[in-house]
Amino acid sequence: MKIQTLFALWLTCFTTTIYGQRVDYAQDIIDTLCSDYYDGRGYVNMGDIKAATFISNEFKALHVQPAYKTGYFHSFGLDVNTFPGVVNISRSEAGRRPVQAGHDFIVASNCSSKSVESATLMAASNEVLGSRKTFKKLKKTDWSTTNTGNRNILLIDTLRDDKTIQKRLDKVLKRYSGDIKFQTQEKLTWSVGRTQTEQCVVHTKPGVFQSGDQVAIDIEAKFVENYRTWNVVGLIAGSERSDSFIFVTGHYDHLGRMGQQVIMPGANDNASGIAMMLDLANYYAQNRPRYTVVFVAFAGEEAGLVGSYHFVKQLKKVIPDPTRIRFVLNMDLMGSGQDGIMAVNGAVHTKEYELLSKINEENGYLPVTKKRGNSSNSDHYFFTQIGVPAFFFYLMGPYTHYHDVEDTSENLRLEKKAYDGAFNLLRTFADALMGG
Repeated sequence: MKIQTLFALWLTCFTTTIYGQRVDYAQDIIDTLCSDYYDGRGYVNMGDIKAATFISNEFKALHVQPAYKTGYFHSFGLDVNTFPGVVNISRSEAGRRPVQAGHDFIVASNCSSKSVESATLMAASNEVLGSRKTFKKLKKTDWSTTNTGNRNILLIDTLRDDKTIQKRLDKVLKRYSGDIKFQTQEKLTWSVGRTQTEQCVVHTKPGVFQSGDQVAIDIEAKFVENYRTWNVVGLIAGSERSDSFIFVTGHYDHLGRMGQQVIMPGANDNASGIAMMLDLANYYAQNRPRYTVVFVAFAGEEAGLVGSYHFVKQLKKVIPDPTRIRFVLNMDLMGSGQDGIMAVNGAVHTKEYELLSKINEENGYLPVTKKRGNSSNSDHYFFTQIGVPAFFFYLMGPYTHYHDVEDTSENLRLEKKAYDGAFNLLRTFADALMGG
C-alpha cells in the first residue's frame, strides 16, 4: 500500500475521531445543563447561577480569558415571578387518573398564589355557547370568589371559529369575576413572568378537565424584585488584529421550575446553543483566531432579552469602540440541522449571507441555508439596534419540543452529521469574516 494511501486513511480516521469527540462534547454539555441540579436554569434554587458558574469553569478549562478585570461575570437585575413550592390541581372524581402538572396543565407565568379547597368547573364550550338556552344559564352563573363553600370557575373550551360563539364568550368573560380561569390549548407552552397578576389562568390540554369537575387548586408563587443574575463573558485574543472582534453568543437561561415536581430543562432552547458556543471556544483555543473572539453566554433571554439588553448597554466596558465588531454570531436552537440553517438578518446583511451560502454550497455542510429579516426574538437584537451587524442562527429539523417539559436531553440526541455540518459552517464563516 502506498504511503500516500496510508496517510489518507490515517487522516480520515483522525478526523472522524475529532468529529466524534466534538459531538460527544456538545452532547455532554447539553446533558449536564439539562440535569436536575441546574433546575431548568431559571430563578428557583439559583439554577441560573449554577449554570453560569459551570460555563465560567468551562471557559477557564478551555483557556478562554475573562473579559472583565473582575472575572467572567456581568451582573444585572430583573423582576421575576417564580414558583418555588407547590403547583398542584387535583380532581375529586374516583377512577380517573391523576392530573400531571407540566403534561396536563401549566399555570400562566404571571400567576399569583392560589389556594382553593373545592371548586366546580363550568365550561364555556362550543356546545354550551352554541345553544341560546345553555348560554343564558352560563351567563347567570354566580362567579363569586368569597363563597366559604364550593365556588365556580370558568373553563374556556371553545375551538370553533364562529362570530356568534365569540360574542357570547365575550359576554361571559365580561361578567366573570373569578380570580382563576381554566383555558384549553393544544400545546402547553410556558414562559417567564416579569409581573404578577391577581387573576391566574390555568392552561390545560383539551379533554383533561370537563364541565362539572370538582377540583382543588394549590399554587405557590413568589415575586422577586431585582433578582441578580449574570451574563458570562470570555475572550480569546486575536493573533493579528486583536483590536477587531467577532462575537459568538447564545443564552444559557431557560424557564426553570414550575413547582416542586416540574422542571423545564431547555435542551434545544438553549443548552444546544451553549454547547455549540463552547465547542467553538474549544476550537479557537487550539487554533488562535486572527481577530479577538468574544464569547457571551447571556442570562435573562427568556425573560425578554434582558441580559443582552444590559450587556449591550454597557458594551464599552468590554469593547471601547463597538465599530470594531466585525460581526455577531448568535446561536439559539442548535439541536437539529437535518433540514438546514436559518440566518435571521440574512435579508439585511446580504453580502455576509451570500458568503455563508457560498461556503455551505462549496462544502455541503448542511442541506440548505435560508434567510429572514431582522427580528427581536433573540439576543442578536440589541446589537443590531446600535448598528453592529449580527445573525441569529437556528437549525431546522424534525425536533419540535419548545418551552415544554419534553425539551429534554433524553429527547434531544445530536445527529453527528448535522451537528458537524453546522459547526464547520459556522467555524468557516467566522474564519472568512476574519479574512481567513
